[in-house]
Amino acid sequence: MMADDTETLDPESLAADKAAHRGDPGLDVLRWLHRTHHGVLGTISTERRVQGFPTGSIVPFALDDRGRPFVFIANIALHTKNLRRDDRASLFVHDGQAVGDPQGSWRASVNGHFVKLTTAAEAGAGCERISEQEYQQLMARYCERIPQAPGYAKTHGFDFWRMNRIESIRYIAGFGRICSFKGLDYLTHAEPSQFEAMRTGALEHMNEDHENNMKEICHAFHQVEAETVQMVSLERTGCLLQTLNPDGYYYHSFTKVIDEPQEFKSEIISLLQRARKLSRSTP
Repeated sequence: MMADDTETLDPESLAADKAAHRGDPGLDVLRWLHRTHHGVLGTISTERRVQGFPTGSIVPFALDDRGRPFVFIANIALHTKNLRRDDRASLFVHDGQAVGDPQGSWRASVNGHFVKLTTAAEAGAGCERISEQEYQQLMARYCERIPQAPGYAKTHGFDFWRMNRIESIRYIAGFGRICSFKGLDYLTHAEPSQFEAMRTGALEHMNEDHENNMKEICHAFHQVEAETVQMVSLERTGCLLQTLNPDGYYYHSFTKVIDEPQEFKSEIISLLQRARKLSRSTP
């Protein structure tokens, strides 16, 4: 149930709603989207025979620096045609590791409005123009999950579509923990204000004192021998590195969504340790 609707509930229903919201549903959903790499994209059918009916498609997805999900989909796909006509859609994710009754584990439906992202000078109606740099950064985030993605665009026309406006989230975390909440309650967890000072300091520290370590990471995971490496984004979920000569962007997810600002350090150290282990095991 949405937060604004609780004013109309009777005492018994209010107690049930409070129980459903125990813990932190917004943070739970961020964690689920962080570790889940595909979901069901629900769009509204525009084909004449089934117009208005929901259509589900399995799609890989990634998250931008604000925690908004985005997909890389073909122009010829039915879900793309649907989004052009009606930008409302849902992204459904569930616990892929669940054993036994699938209804006994977590799932969530993120509901919102998608927009096509383009680098073209004339974006057109229903599109958002982004810079070439932002496009490459999104591709880096997507490629971490779907490494073969750059080849898609060479086969068919593919574009990024992002859920720019998250309206609501339907949340089920098991028996008695079922509720709906506003998208803003989720987004505040992706960019918590209390992390800002530590994040800014960590970025400066990495770029001033640990460039060689970031070069190790790029070499181990991407076989890139860069002249220069800078960390250009640092979030609760991972970090984005930019290389020069050769030029590129590379995203690295953390092992978890960090809970405290101090965990930036431990997650970056863990990333470096994994890079060194991989380098030692590679002939």
